[in-house]
Amino acid sequence: MKRAIVGEGSGTPSRYRVEGGKACIDIKIKTIQQIFDGRDPAPFRERDLDEDAVDYIVGAAEEIPRKIGLKIVFWISDPSPQVDDLIVVEGVRSHFTYELERLRRRLRQLVRQGQLALLVGIGALVALLSLAELALMIPAVHVRQIVREGLVITGWVAIWRPLDVLLYEWWPVVRQRRLFARILASDVTIVHGQGTKGSSDAD
Repeated sequence: MKRAIVGEGSGTPSRYRVEGGKACIDIKIKTIQQIFDGRDPAPFRERDLDEDAVDYIVGAAEEIPRKIGLKIVFWISDPSPQVDDLIVVEGVRSHFTYELERLRRRLRQLVRQGQLALLVGIGALVALLSLAELALMIPAVHVRQIVREGLVITGWVAIWRPLDVLLYEWWPVVRQRRLFARILASDVTIVHGQGTKGSSDAD
């Protein structure tokens, strides 16, 4: 799918045209069926969207500043559609609603895993630090130092992964969830029998 949309708007990349104060994500296709994944046997409104179309929409939404509203416009050259436009709009919204819910589940799962891992890590840290103190009873100074430092380092390593999950790993999921929510809130328009200069082609 080629990205070459032409347009101008305040704060909007020039390749995206602006209509009614919203940046347009234009996708030009031949038939309305190209919007959906042809391998999915489900009804259109429940069917997954074409991967190229999804990648383009998501990539464009990432480029367009968040303060600017979005509008997804499918330009379909076939003047006689075999699928109702409303079903297409519902299919697009259904796809991103599912993806948004999937990200919400992933976020909850990450938090639960992080909390459980933190409990295990704290327990391991306490146990290893206690053993490190007991290591002071070893008479050989050199061996005692190696054993004690090894236990202390292992204890802090045990807690590093839970802290990484709870402090950092969930942020990319949150950013993607916000992006998908923004896409879901955008207007979706179907235009038949016309084209727009520079719109994306999904061949």
